[in-house]
Amino acid sequence: MVDRTSILHAARNGMPVVVTTHSLPSETEIELEQILAVFLAELGQEGLYDHLSYCLRELTGNAKKANTKRVYFAEKGLSLTDAAQYEQGMKTFKMDTVTDIARYLTEQERQNLYIRVGFLIRDHTFYLSVRNSASITARELTRVYDRIARSRAFDSMEEAFDEVLDDTEGAGLGITIMILMLRKMGLTEKAFDLSQDGSETVVSLTVPMEAVKLSQVTQIADEVVQAVDSLPPFPEILRELTRLLADPEVSMTKLAEQLAKDPALTSDLIKFINSARWGRRPHITSLDEAVRDVGILGLQELIYPYGAHKILAPYLKGQAHLQTDAARASAYSVELARLVKLDRRTEALVQIGGLLSNLGQIILSYLRPAQSQRILDFCRDKEFSVDLFESLTQAINPSAVAGRIAEKWGFPDDLVELLKFQNQPWSAQLKLQPAAAVVHLAWSLVSVERELLHYAQISPALTASLKLSDELTAVHAKLQSAYHPSS
Repeated sequence: MVDRTSILHAARNGMPVVVTTHSLPSETEIELEQILAVFLAELGQEGLYDHLSYCLRELTGNAKKANTKRVYFAEKGLSLTDAAQYEQGMKTFKMDTVTDIARYLTEQERQNLYIRVGFLIRDHTFYLSVRNSASITARELTRVYDRIARSRAFDSMEEAFDEVLDDTEGAGLGITIMILMLRKMGLTEKAFDLSQDGSETVVSLTVPMEAVKLSQVTQIADEVVQAVDSLPPFPEILRELTRLLADPEVSMTKLAEQLAKDPALTSDLIKFINSARWGRRPHITSLDEAVRDVGILGLQELIYPYGAHKILAPYLKGQAHLQTDAARASAYSVELARLVKLDRRTEALVQIGGLLSNLGQIILSYLRPAQSQRILDFCRDKEFSVDLFESLTQAINPSAVAGRIAEKWGFPDDLVELLKFQNQPWSAQLKLQPAAAVVHLAWSLVSVERELLHYAQISPALTASLKLSDELTAVHAKLQSAYHPSS
């Protein structure tokens, strides 16, 4: 753990904080991100954490890879500056080093091939530098700046994935995505610099806070708009049921009459309610039991995810994990709401929000399965949440798609707002920010379980806003213990 007091002192007094490592273990990565969080908090720019933590991981990972490359080429007796030998070495570099990385890292330490990360605040400008003790070659420098130049032509992350995929270098796409992310922050590629300083390669980011302007991703591609607009309307029988349930004095006789119009729907709805309760209590078998168990308010709100998943059933074929993840995120949202003592109505809202939060991802994965898989693979390699990654780049925002679907189906305004801003809680209305933060944290923990995210990558501002009294790992353990999915 870092000494937050000394880090804060340095941040406030224009003093650099420098961390040196040879192997960049996960513990050091966590410490670096903790230092980043302290510096951004001092600047009042906690909202930049997700953007800059991605950049930090990208730059340090590339520095580590550069040092490994030097050891590998030396062992193979190959020259980094000879074009033919370079191509020969890069054909086997990735596979050979991944399968024997521990030995290569030990050798890097023996040869004192280090990575040195610096943090500094001067004149309300944040400076991040990453040095590694291996001189960059002209070929490597040209390759990186070629990626940067090409990124100017990309309007979206989709274009980058279509045009850039460099398996031999590995960093090509990562650098391009980083430039797109800087653009999302209101900066240009001029904020990025790569140079050689004696025997060191130096990569730096300069972030003048007065120039930062976070933009929200709201774009939805034409094909996605068409897919959303072509979805069937929300079933009228369910609309009528929600209207009846909105009356707290509604009689069971009236509800029974409405549901009697479609007995199959009643059966399906009861199955869905059992599923949404995650098997923690005995299964209900009738509408009377459902009302007693979840209440009129709970039953009313469960209508929305029930109807949504009925309509989207064709889109979920082959994507069962999306439904499973949503159920888990919903359960975690409810438990988190209870832990931070949110009111009953907010607890109900986050339960439904969790179940519906990946509506956009369902549509996007169905329309673009190959691209969705490439994004998933990229995020797993970078250890980054898919939803967060897409919201931080110029990608189609799944949350915006989810909000558009909810609007089409006439869902309540608070639910539409929650779905739109689940990945950007501070952009939601003030009254909905705790609910959006809960759903966002719940999905982040699901991403940890899917090995798309580390705990340290979850924004400290997010957990601080919820005033969680326990460490995040302990909170996660509580949620997992309370979650018992239905069989």
